[in-house]
Amino acid sequence: MLQKFADKSWSWLRASCAFAFLVSCGAAACEKRAEPAPVQGAPPSGSVAAPAQPSADPAASGKKVTWAEPKGWPAAPKQSAMRKATYVVPRAEGDSEDGELAVFYFGQSGGGSVDANMDRWIQQFSGMQKDEIKREQRSKNGLLQHTIEIPRGTFASGMPGAPSAPKPDFALLGAIVETPLGNYFFKLTGPKRTVASARDKFFTFLDGVQAS
Repeated sequence: MLQKFADKSWSWLRASCAFAFLVSCGAAACEKRAEPAPVQGAPPSGSVAAPAQPSADPAASGKKVTWAEPKGWPAAPKQSAMRKATYVVPRAEGDSEDGELAVFYFGQSGGGSVDANMDRWIQQFSGMQKDEIKREQRSKNGLLQHTIEIPRGTFASGMPGAPSAPKPDFALLGAIVETPLGNYFFKLTGPKRTVASARDKFFTFLDGVQAS
């Protein structure tokens, strides 16, 4: 009799334990299903989102090219959208007219190559000695400068395709500065004595060109 009671008690205890285990598993499964789904587009748990890539357009990042206005060379009215600035270079004693410093910018990929522009500037002069033309490279403020000097010759002024007025005994100081925004063109022309007297000031002016 006692043996039968014990067997029944043990069977009831095992059934109770099994039921409790099933209830526990069911609760855990419910908790797991209740976990919120990840937000659409969010990085997986434990990963780090990639930083935003910088803009490929330097202008969009706020960069700009600046320079100090040359003292004693007054600014002239803006003549075209391509000209960023024009400065009057006062004539030297004995010269009949003032010189001019023009600053051009044609966009990040505009204006043509350095060599093509240097050749065009040279072709605007006639009657000069080729071995007198001086070309150099210099660097300032992290910018590469390509410079050219034509000490004398007859200058054919005027825009390409427009009538030219030959200017004898003229000279040129020029520079093409490579910047993150593209090339900037600096062209000083005038009577040879005026240009010669402005040489040091022109290169000091170039040293102030910077991109920030």
